[in-house]
Amino acid sequence: MLDFSEKALDHFFNPRNAGVLEAANAVGMAGSLEGGDAIRLMLRILDGTVAEARFQAFGGGDAIACCSALTVMISGQELAVARRITADEIGASLGGLPGSRRHAADLAWTALQTALCQFEGRSFEPPKPAPAPAAPVKLLAPRHESRPRVVRDTPLAPDEEARLIAEVIESVRPRLRADGGDVTLVAVEGSKVRVHLTGACSGCQLAALTLGGLQKRLADTLGRPIRVIPEEKKPLVAIAGAR
Repeated sequence: MLDFSEKALDHFFNPRNAGVLEAANAVGMAGSLEGGDAIRLMLRILDGTVAEARFQAFGGGDAIACCSALTVMISGQELAVARRITADEIGASLGGLPGSRRHAADLAWTALQTALCQFEGRSFEPPKPAPAPAAPVKLLAPRHESRPRVVRDTPLAPDEEARLIAEVIESVRPRLRADGGDVTLVAVEGSKVRVHLTGACSGCQLAALTLGGLQKRLADTLGRPIRVIPEEKKPLVAIAGAR
């Protein structure tokens, strides 16, 4: 308990409103003995106000402290006020709870919501956890440049290269679109051809095959080594003539 604040220790050693409330007309349960912490919150509600609140807690000292603090917070409060109390506010009333002890505040909040819902004749549905953020898609690219079958003796002019690159990319787009994807030219920087993949072409294992085939066709068409690199940004075509 070395990581408890003075407020939390006070509520643990001197719990407020502990014990059974015989006149309770709303009871909320949370947790389980098998899980290590179990909470029973009992309320006596009169004229839309929490007239009295008591609790029983089984398990760690953090559960006792959170329940003690919660009963103090809600006693004498209107139901609308009690309903808006959050687990974060329960923890803050104890001077803050370490991450490993936040679970006790969540249990106390759940017991409160369950009791209020029981009093109102409805079932409590705990909020669904927020979905985990999607992992960033790693676009796959060929590891090495493709070398042409025949190297041109005289390099092509930048304008001619740009035209040929556009033609090669346009020639593969119908097949990619048929499979639910697409590819668009972004920029040409020396031996690097940057493209933008979308739909079924982006972020999958087949992306490397798609780019590898495109890279080989470009190298053979231009007569010089080419590396195709996928970009996540939207296409903004630019041609750089430097090799």
